[in-house]
Amino acid sequence: MPGENGDQFKQGDLVFAKMKGFPHWPARVCPFVGGGRHKRIPVYFFGTHQIGTIPPENIVPYVGNKLKFGSGVRIKGFTEAMWEIQNTPAVGSKLKVRVAY
Repeated sequence: MPGENGDQFKQGDLVFAKMKGFPHWPARVCPFVGGGRHKRIPVYFFGTHQIGTIPPENIVPYVGNKLKFGSGVRIKGFTEAMWEIQNTPAVGSKLKVRVAY
């Protein structure tokens, strides 16, 4: 369940990640260094091609939430982000992120 800890998310998972001031955005969990429970999960945002570290409670799986979070958003770049997660989910997958805890 989202919000408990970051152990449920693993590298390559497709998700919707929520940052303050933005809707849930299509993203992919990045490779990260560190063991145990993760306070913040590094994600690669489709469309913008940016990386952010997000608390687990602000991340939900893509599968099962596409209808809820993947439509009706009229912010620049969101349509492109949805296209990328559906058609080219491997874009940016060679990036590595080092997160200090």
